[in-house]
Amino acid sequence: MTLDWGAGEYERTARELEPAAEHVVALARIRPGERVLDLACGTGNAAIEAARAGARVSGLDAAPRLIEVARTRAAAASLAIDFVVGDAQDLPFHDGAFDCVLSVFGVIFVPDPPRAVAEIVRVLAPGGRALISAWRPEGPINAMMRVLGRAVVDAGGPSRPQFAWHDAEIVGGLAAAHGATVETDEGRLVIAAASPEAYFADGEQYHPMSVAVRPLIERHRAPETVREEAIAVLRAGNEDPDGFRVTSPYRVMRIARAG
Repeated sequence: MTLDWGAGEYERTARELEPAAEHVVALARIRPGERVLDLACGTGNAAIEAARAGARVSGLDAAPRLIEVARTRAAAASLAIDFVVGDAQDLPFHDGAFDCVLSVFGVIFVPDPPRAVAEIVRVLAPGGRALISAWRPEGPINAMMRVLGRAVVDAGGPSRPQFAWHDAEIVGGLAAAHGATVETDEGRLVIAAASPEAYFADGEQYHPMSVAVRPLIERHRAPETVREEAIAVLRAGNEDPDGFRVTSPYRVMRIARAG
């Protein structure tokens, strides 16, 4: 199944992820004038933060519609960012083009992680670093996604194991093959909505992943049961009895290219 990240309204989710982008950019300690790539940039959260820090920024994403959203956001903020449509596994940049590569829950969705890591290290200048945020397989949102994933498989959809981008040993092995090392930082993203039901309904209607799998969920022998089970895990993990608030942990992988 090929996922079109331009489907639905990913910008709604992107707004939710802005605190994580701010965290990753802060960890990167970007200096004015550095060359920065926001990889699988979506609507440009990390690119905009890096540009505000004084970097010379490029952003790349495979979804043309999201690139247009990112360009509009950058123009509204009077920021000069070079956004391009492209493949995170075949970057249209020369070797050593960037001092820093950022990817906030972006490159973790590529189908060929080893190739993506090779490309990241290739475009880093000697001594450069890449920071990639990846969800840890914990928390209510992860539990909800597991429910939906099982339903997709039950309805005849694809069953592809998810690459463990949060695992420092696994990512470190890929990086080491290209002369790079990996360290980690931890993060937590608070997600809020009016209620568990409202959060689920919004994601089901607008998130690109939900748009892609919704036909399969509808073909499930008991789609309403699937929805209720997914909402039940959100209710169980809810931290706000008067609304909806959950915390999703993530890990930031720091890939450092040797100088």
